[in-house]
Amino acid sequence: MKFNLFSLSVGALAMAGLLAACGGNSNKSTSNSNPTTGVAQLNGSFAFSANGSDPADGNYFVAGSFTADGKGGLTGIEDLNLGSGVDSNVPYTGMYQVDSAGAVSATISDGTGIPTFFTFAIPSGSSAVKLNYNGTGSGTLQSQSTSSFSNVGTFAFTLNGQGEGTVTGSGSFTTNAAGNFTSGTENFQDGAFARNTLALSGTLSPIFSGGRGTAVIGTDMFSYYAVSQNQIILAGLEETTLIYGTASKH
Repeated sequence: MKFNLFSLSVGALAMAGLLAACGGNSNKSTSNSNPTTGVAQLNGSFAFSANGSDPADGNYFVAGSFTADGKGGLTGIEDLNLGSGVDSNVPYTGMYQVDSAGAVSATISDGTGIPTFFTFAIPSGSSAVKLNYNGTGSGTLQSQSTSSFSNVGTFAFTLNGQGEGTVTGSGSFTTNAAGNFTSGTENFQDGAFARNTLALSGTLSPIFSGGRGTAVIGTDMFSYYAVSQNQIILAGLEETTLIYGTASKH
């Protein structure tokens, strides 16, 4: 992973300490033995996104998904954009603890030896909860349900980020059975630059493992994570622009 967060930062150390405390003497803790207060509370698939600023690498956006096994282990995939570099389609594994209040502390690794920490509350139903990503970013996490998702239909999207200036964008597109745009519009602004596209071209792939797919919206490339039948998270893959957003299906 190109993203090299300060694993010795105060936030990381604090969360590492929390993980160590949660993983202490099993004779003094019943968190893992009681399904109502232990790791069994977190079971299934989840999608997340977060943006923040790291002292080593600057502003970033991350989106991903994972599956928790209800036993303290998880596997997942993520995309990370620093604005000056992109790590795309990165698999990872991890471990998590759940305290008696339902707060989850997870640590993940993609094999680089540099762990990443995040904390969140266990979601209730389809509601999103706040996510802290490695002590430097914040976002949301929610249960992921992709069984009824289709890349065919009409989607409305919004974009944010940073390029030459502040990036904002919005629009809509309609896809055919092949995932190609048959119509679409976009209003896009990056600092002083603005474009209004009345015939937006692009593609939206089917989802692959982890509910992840790829998209091209106009001139910009994205990965995306399906959260539900009608909702996706967009993570920009342009190495010179930090761009991200969401789209909802009508």
